[in-house]
Formats: sequence, C-alpha cells, structure tokens
Amino acid sequence: MFRWSVLVALALVPLSAVAQPPAPAPNPPTRFAWQAAQILTYKVVQQTAVRETTLDEKTEKPVTTEARTSLTLVKKWTVKGVEANNVATLEMTITEMKSEYSRPDGKNVIRDSAKPEDAKEMASFLNVVVITVKVDSQGKLVEVKEAKAGSAGRLQAELPFRLTLPEMGPVAAQTWDRAFTMKLDPPLGTGESYDFTQKYACTGIKDGLVTIGVETTLKAPPKTLAERVPLVPMLWTGEVYFNATAGKYHAARLKVKAELPNHLGEGTKFEYESTYTEDSIEK
Repeated sequence: MFRWSVLVALALVPLSAVAQPPAPAPNPPTRFAWQAAQILTYKVVQQTAVRETTLDEKTEKPVTTEARTSLTLVKKWTVKGVEANNVATLEMTITEMKSEYSRPDGKNVIRDSAKPEDAKEMASFLNVVVITVKVDSQGKLVEVKEAKAGSAGRLQAELPFRLTLPEMGPVAAQTWDRAFTMKLDPPLGTGESYDFTQKYACTGIKDGLVTIGVETTLKAPPKTLAERVPLVPMLWTGEVYFNATAGKYHAARLKVKAELPNHLGEGTKFEYESTYTEDSIEK
C-alpha cells in the first residue's frame, strides 16, 4: 500500500516541480583586464580637411580657403597601478610622430620625429608623459590627473580608449549610452559648457572581438551656427573594437563630417571632415 501511495503522489506532482538541471550561469560582463606594468601601444592616423567660405571685404564675393592636416603617431599607455576596485592609473607617451599641414596659401609644413632636427622641436611632448588618467574596468574616465597635450576636457569627448562598456554584456544588438559635458576653454571658447550623448550598439562578436557602433550628438546645439564650429570635431561616429579575450581596447574606425551653411551670414559656409583610425600594435 505504501508503495502505491508514493507512486500516486509522484504522478500528481506537476512536471514543473520535478527537479531540473540548474540554469547555466550568465556570462560575466566584458571588462578591461588591467595589469600593473602593462603596456598598451597603438598607431593612430588622422586626416582632417577644413574648408571655409567667407565674403571678401571689398568685393563681397565668396572666397573659399582650405587647410588639411595629416597626423600619424604611435602612443603608449603604461599601467602604473591598479586599485582594489579595478581602477587603473595610466600614463600616455608619444613615441613617434609625423605631421603634415597644408596651409590655405598652398604651402606644406612637415614635421617627422624620425628626423633629428624635428625630434628636437618635439622634445617637450615626445617620449615624455603627456597624459595621466584614471580609468575603470568599463573604460570610464574617473580622473584626469595631468594633460599636457590639449585640453583635459577633450578627454571627455575622446576617451582614452574610445568607448565605455555596459553594465552587463555586451551581446549582439545590445545598446547603451553615456552622457558627458565638455567645457570650451580658450582659444576655442570662453568657458562655455555643452552636453553630449554618445550612443553605443554591439553590432557583432566574432572570435572574441566585439564590434561596437558609436554615435556622438549634441543634446542642445547652440542657437547660432558660428557657435557650433568648435563643437563639430567632437561628433565622432563609426566603430570601435574590443578584444574581450584579452580584456583590452583593440582598434577604432571613426569619422566626422559636417557642413554649416551661412554660419557667418548669407553666402558663407564652414565644412569639416576628419577620419581617425587606431590599431593596437602587439609587442
């Protein structure tokens, strides 16, 4: 009788109550894997063209000038230390640099650190620490301790490693964003602050390499087009790549293209176009 009662009781137990194998644990979120004394080296190539049409003071006819720059450099990030909360202190040095500037008057100015005479001119920022920052394991900028090369505020728009990772994931088709504020110091501005949004979208994961789309926009663009001119270079879009297996930023393919007609009155125009590529150099 006991055996039959047990069988009947088991038959009446819903299938959902029968012990099931445990669900697999979710994958841990992708993070930067900082290591003390780690060195991360990248080659950067940036090409920029700026065209501006203004009105001649005497004839009032439109006059267009163009300036182009081509910049190639190798930068090295050294992890000086890692705190208990996985926030790393990093120092950046530029070890190689070549720049070419095509002026509006048609003359070209070339500087190459491979040439001893040019290397002397670059001594103030070549092979010396120019940026010291704290970055957490998601790539968020925690603190700018030193920034000799350009404004510290620009590092908010152009993160040391060009992206922040989401709280969980990323997985294919996942989206997330970050908000940041940039202050325009002289000569670009007089201390005005502007709010931006940077949107991210995971577009693919293959062999441990995560591809992430990036789009940067102004939350509230200035009312006048002339005020937007110094903000245009921050509006990067494109793709960044993260090596999830190694826990490090891998590469970027970014661009900015903008046209501001009549920015200084009828018949004037400001055009800006820039491409930015960055690739990890494995040592």
